[in-house]
Amino acid sequence: MKTHNGDGQFKYLETSILSSSPEELIVKCMDIAILFAKKGMEKIRSGGESFATMDIAGVSDALVRSQRALALLMGSLDFEAGGELARNLFRLYEWWHHELVMANMEKKTARVEAVLPHMVTMRETWAEAVQKFRLERRGQRDTSAVAGLSA
Repeated sequence: MKTHNGDGQFKYLETSILSSSPEELIVKCMDIAILFAKKGMEKIRSGGESFATMDIAGVSDALVRSQRALALLMGSLDFEAGGELARNLFRLYEWWHHELVMANMEKKTARVEAVLPHMVTMRETWAEAVQKFRLERRGQRDTSAVAGLSA
């Protein structure tokens, strides 16, 4: 694993993560999962899907990073509060994770290609939900402030 001592990009990322709300972190995890799934797929393709010409370590690193992001999402689910929705999300994330593990073992793009569109759609859905949540929360604060002034 590379270290990023003094690396401005790492500091920016660290600050971005530490200052994010829990719901924003979901979108960031999805971004990471998608980014590294795509990178893994690109590395497989650039090797012509041949072990002799493939950057096997690069493929593995990218797909494992994507798997880790999905594992974070699975670990963040609250089954008590989320009920059936949390269980369904877990199953979905688990399927994606499994497919990426298999793609890494087989060094084939087909499994990544099968899950990537679903990952992108879910990321867009989460981003939209976060946006709506922010607007609702902002509206509630505005309403509270107005109610406080009129009393």
